[in-house]
Amino acid sequence: MRSPRLAIVLPFLATLAIGCSDAPALYEGHPPHVEQRHVPLEGAANFRDLGGYPTEDGRTVKWRTFYRSDKLSDLTDADVEKVQALGIRLVCDFRGPDEWQEEPDRLPTNPAPEVAHLEIWDPSFSAEGFRDSLAGGRGDDMGQLLVEGNRLFAGTFSDRYASMFARITQAENLPSVVHCTAGKDRAGFASALILRTLGVPMETVYDDFLLTNHYTAERIEQQVFMIRLLSFFRADADGLRSVMGVERRFLEAAFDEIETRHGDFDTYRREALGLSDEALVAFRELGLE
Repeated sequence: MRSPRLAIVLPFLATLAIGCSDAPALYEGHPPHVEQRHVPLEGAANFRDLGGYPTEDGRTVKWRTFYRSDKLSDLTDADVEKVQALGIRLVCDFRGPDEWQEEPDRLPTNPAPEVAHLEIWDPSFSAEGFRDSLAGGRGDDMGQLLVEGNRLFAGTFSDRYASMFARITQAENLPSVVHCTAGKDRAGFASALILRTLGVPMETVYDDFLLTNHYTAERIEQQVFMIRLLSFFRADADGLRSVMGVERRFLEAAFDEIETRHGDFDTYRREALGLSDEALVAFRELGLE
């Protein structure tokens, strides 16, 4: 839970940060798909479509089938209408119980999607721990925590991702969206698993992972300013940007853990994610065109 002091000062700092941030233009200098896949919402910066990516067998991931996002608790009424128009049938929420109870999703109600709470929480990457470390100016240590966190996603928490696949491999649960708080780590690994399982090349998977830095650039700059202000400018700006966004090494750590534990991705897919070769064929028929 946020401290009373933070609850008082954060709204003021957020307003001040908007005027002091210098974020790059959202789509400038990027290929058309970067804008095409983004679902612009007032209350969620990182809501996007995983469709359109080519696969190794010459097919393409279907548009409007798999989505990823940051938290959905701040959606406006207009945002909810946009999400309703997408026809989302399933929401996979990877936040811990404190997170989703404090900030419950705002979702369409007619019809309401099914919500699966696939809780991923560990003290090493808890929201409170991150806030305390960042506010204390210890941003340099946070990158390694995210590396270790991604290893945990692939290993300790693989059953949560197996539960996700048990749902998204069913046609009646699509379109679906996976999300966490920032939509970059827990949901980022979920998205990487979806794309890789569908046969998207690994380099493209990394590219999608790194797009978080572009979609959330303005928000990151605002948060960097607020945290530096709260730490009396002891916190390192570059270190903060690194952990509030994503780095390739974070996701690489997860896939390294997969190889260490299982030897290769196909074995991991069968043993840890519970997706047999036959189920894989059916999933690709469902998610590719």
